[in-house]
Amino acid sequence: MKKWSFMLKLAFAVILLFPQGSCKKLKDYFRDPDTEALSGTIHSAVLTGYAASVAMAVMNGQSFANVTFASRSNPGFPCTTLMEMETNGITTPSFLTGRTGSITIAGLWADASTVILTLIFTDYHTDEEIFDLVGLETIPVILDGNDLHVALAHMDIQLNPDQQSLLQINLTTLEIESELLRLDAPRPADIYVAVTQDAYFVDVHTNGTSDNPADDSYTLTGGGQLIEATQHTAEIVQQAMVEVEVSPECSENPVGGMALVKVTGVESEGFPELGTALLECRPACDGEANVFAATGMYAGSNGQKVPFKL
Repeated sequence: MKKWSFMLKLAFAVILLFPQGSCKKLKDYFRDPDTEALSGTIHSAVLTGYAASVAMAVMNGQSFANVTFASRSNPGFPCTTLMEMETNGITTPSFLTGRTGSITIAGLWADASTVILTLIFTDYHTDEEIFDLVGLETIPVILDGNDLHVALAHMDIQLNPDQQSLLQINLTTLEIESELLRLDAPRPADIYVAVTQDAYFVDVHTNGTSDNPADDSYTLTGGGQLIEATQHTAEIVQQAMVEVEVSPECSENPVGGMALVKVTGVESEGFPELGTALLECRPACDGEANVFAATGMYAGSNGQKVPFKL
C-alpha cells in the first residue's frame, strides 16, 4: 500500500510541474534523442581527417586533380607547406559533398609522417547557417603504417579567423613537441569519461591505398559540450563517442561504436528539458541507431531504434 501511495504522489508531483492545459506539451516533451549535433561533429571530424589524409599522401608522392601544391619551404625535412583543395572532388563519404567550398592546408612537417596542420574551411555549411571561414589551428597528425592519427580539440577551432595570421605556423621546438604529445593521450574507453574530454581523436584507416581517400574509413573517440541560447531558451548539449565507425560503404549512419547525447534545456515558459540517451551504432545502413539506455524526455525510446543520419 505504501508503494502505491508513493507512486501516486510522484505522478501527482509530475503533473503539478507542468503548466495548466499541458497535455499536449507533455506529449511533445517525450521524444526521440536529438542526434543532429552528433552528426555535425562527425561531419567536421571526418572532413578534418580527410584533409589530413590527402595532405599526407601528397607529401608522400601522390597527386590529386583537386589539390594544388602552392608552396614548400625546402625540398627536405623539416619544412613548411601550403596546399589548396577544391572540395568538389570529394565524392565519398557523400555527406561531405558541399560541406565546404574549399580547404586551405598549411603544414609544419617534422618528417614525411609527422605534421602539425592548420586548416581553413571556406563557406562551411552546418544545418542552420554558413560560416565564411572556419579555422582549425595546429592540429597534430602522425602516420603509423596504414593508419593516420589526428587530435582535434575545441580550443583549436576559430570562427572567421584572419587567414594570414592563422596560416603562419611559427612554433618553437617545445611547442611542436607539446602539440605532438596530444596524440599520445589515452583514448577514453568509457563513454562517460569521453564526454568530459572536450577533444576528439580521429583515426583514418587508409587501407594501404593513400592514392584513393575515397576508400578511407574513420574511427572517432572523444566528447565535448555545446551551448545554444536564444531569446526564450538556453540549451546545453553534452555529447561523446567511443570507437564510432564511419565506413565508405555506408553514408547513412555510423556503423559501429557507442555515442552519448545529454541535453539540459531551459525555456522562459514551460518545463525544463532534460534527457540523456546512450546510442549503439549498428552495421545496418538504414540511418538509425539502437537506444541502449535513455532517461528524462528520451525515456520512451529505451530499447527502440531512432534516427541517426549522417
